[in-house]
Amino acid sequence: MSEASPEGGDLGRDLRRLRMSRGLRIADLAALMQRSIGWVSQVERGRSQPDYEDLAGFARAFDMPISELFRHQPQLDKTARDVLDAAQRRVIEADNTGALDDLLVPVMDGIEFYRSTLGARSASRQSSGEGRLEMGLVLEGEFEIWIGGRHHVVRPGSSFWCRGEPLSWLNPHDTPCTVIWVVAPLPDEPDA
Repeated sequence: MSEASPEGGDLGRDLRRLRMSRGLRIADLAALMQRSIGWVSQVERGRSQPDYEDLAGFARAFDMPISELFRHQPQLDKTARDVLDAAQRRVIEADNTGALDDLLVPVMDGIEFYRSTLGARSASRQSSGEGRLEMGLVLEGEFEIWIGGRHHVVRPGSSFWCRGEPLSWLNPHDTPCTVIWVVAPLPDEPDA
């Protein structure tokens, strides 16, 4: 968990609104996330800033993509309607994985589009992958990825995709790896 930031208060208020709109008590949300009631309260009051895995926990608890947690962030100026300057992007540090995610565009239709820098000698936990499509393109570096338990080594120019399967990664190297990543909700399957 990171120190509080100016954006933390806005995020905390949004998380509180989401919790209340779903009729959850702080204790209910804390139990869903396997965190303490006090910690959830601190996040909601902007006194603590959740890291990436915490944000993923909130997203799972609210049954929404992580990027949707930022949809109520301050609006961009009118010139940013079609273009987003680098200085306007939201960066999320995944403290416990060593990844830094730079959201490349505002949230649109639940689709997350970001550049992820996987730190040297870093790793993720396995994500459930349930209900979402993930795909990526490696720009720099090399890392290992497990999709549905299948192991792959990916290098610059390699692309990967995963449709609703568990996914995890490992960068065992002394240099970071840069990946363009897209996460989207799986479309509803047509009735057979």
